[in-house]
Order: sequence, then structure tokens, then C-alpha cells
Amino acid sequence: MNLVYYPDPILKKELTDVNIENPGFDPIELKEQMTQVMLEKRGLGLSACQVGLDHKLFIMGEKEGAIAMFINPEVISVSEEEVLDTEGCLSFPDVFVQIKRPQDVIAKWYDENLNPQSGTITGYGARCFLHEYDHLHGVVYKDKTSHLKWDRALKKKGKIAKQRAKMMNYLSMMKQFEATQTQQKETVAEQQD
Repeated sequence: MNLVYYPDPILKKELTDVNIENPGFDPIELKEQMTQVMLEKRGLGLSACQVGLDHKLFIMGEKEGAIAMFINPEVISVSEEEVLDTEGCLSFPDVFVQIKRPQDVIAKWYDENLNPQSGTITGYGARCFLHEYDHLHGVVYKDKTSHLKWDRALKKKGKIAKQRAKMMNYLSMMKQFEATQTQQKETVAEQQD
């Protein structure tokens, strides 16, 4: 399973409802596969279209064991109160923009066991839910911002990518250093025995 990047046409397509009686796939297995992709890429949410699948579903969460799957989600209502905050998207690496979204969302959906669920999602969870919900309808976060803001975000992308590369290089060097230190300690311990 691979991540799909913009401008792949599936990202602009309204996805197909999942037949709850006969989905044609194993939702639990799909959740596991999507979770692996999302966590490897350090995301908080992932829609089916972002892995090339035409199913109205997404996952969201921060760590394994705390990931929720939303199949055929429906927004019942959103709060009038809106919050401006930064959003990114795995299909647009290193591009971050400020977007206004409702503080709360009341929704219903099916989980990976195909059981009906409903609830209120608040704060950054509501932002993530609505971002992924948009994906199911062919809307990407680029559509929610002005051309000027988007162009600024694209200019910053290069800086962010360079910073990430430096950090990854530093972490790699630290791992190598720690491995060398451990190996030297083991060698000294063996020589003393």
C-alpha cells in the first residue's frame, strides 16, 4: 500500500459509499494497513483515496492502538465557533497552511467492525475529522485557502524539507554514534573477562 500524492486524480474524486452489508474488503485488515502507512509518514489522519482506494472511509489517531476508523461518515452538525490553525496533508508533503475550521463536529459513522457509531469530536480532532471528511468528497485543503496563502506555503516548503533533512541526518548520526559507543563498551567488557 503506497501513499498517493497530489495531483493524482483520485484525490479530486468523490469516493464511493461502502456497502456495509458486503464491503468487498476486510475493514479490520484495511485499518491495519492504512495505520502502518499513516504512522510511517507521521500523519494524524489518512483517507482511502490517499492510498488509491475508492472507499468512503478514513482513519485518524496519533499512535497504534488509538486509531479510529470512520466508514461512510456523515456530519450531523458543526459548531458556529471556528478556529484558525495550521494544517498539513500527507498527499502534499511539507506544505502547511492556516485554515479556519469549526471547533466541534457531531457525526455518525461505522467502525471497522461495521457497527454504527456517533459522537462529538472536538478541538484538533474535529479539524482532522473534517480534513479527512473533505477528502471523501474530492476536496483537498488547498481548495480551502487563497492562492496567495497557498503560494506562500509552497515557498516555505523548500525550507521545511531542508530542515527535515538536516534533522533526519542528525538523528541518523546519533544512532550511529550510540551504536559505536555500545559496541566499544561490549568490546571493553569482553577484554576484561
